[in-house]
Amino acid sequence: MAGETTTGVAMTAKSLPAAGAPPEVSTAFSIFEGLELAGVTPDMIAQFCDVAPLEVAAWRRGDVTVPWGRVVFLTMVLSHLIDELTRTHDQWGPAPKVWHLHMQSCLENTQAVLGRQSDVNKEAPDGAFRQGERMFESWLKQDASHGWAAEAAKRVALGRDTTGLEL
Repeated sequence: MAGETTTGVAMTAKSLPAAGAPPEVSTAFSIFEGLELAGVTPDMIAQFCDVAPLEVAAWRRGDVTVPWGRVVFLTMVLSHLIDELTRTHDQWGPAPKVWHLHMQSCLENTQAVLGRQSDVNKEAPDGAFRQGERMFESWLKQDASHGWAAEAAKRVALGRDTTGLEL
């Protein structure tokens, strides 16, 4: 796989039902939480996935099941973004302690999301991993020219909102 990743683990959107409970609809709330923490806006997700922003909004609300291949792809993007956040933190230079604590918190929380999601990725079909990897390789080439990962990391470093809710 091209590019650096924090982990080689791709994640899925499937949640594990409690014992005796009916299976839940597959959701990807964790991956969206992680992308938000990493500075990615819903419009960026739509652009990355080549879908309408309204579809991403439906995914985020849980109204529509996110395709497994897209979840694997977004997980790989998140892993790459964690690497970019780390580089941004390391290269930022002198900054107030509160800034370093903010960046450390974002990194730790984003890594925790990645870790939690990795626990539920075991049920993803092989085809989803292959599809996600192909999408990620294509995205990396586009990122090289558009600078999306650096933009997202800068958004986190500057404390900008990524929810898309215009708070």
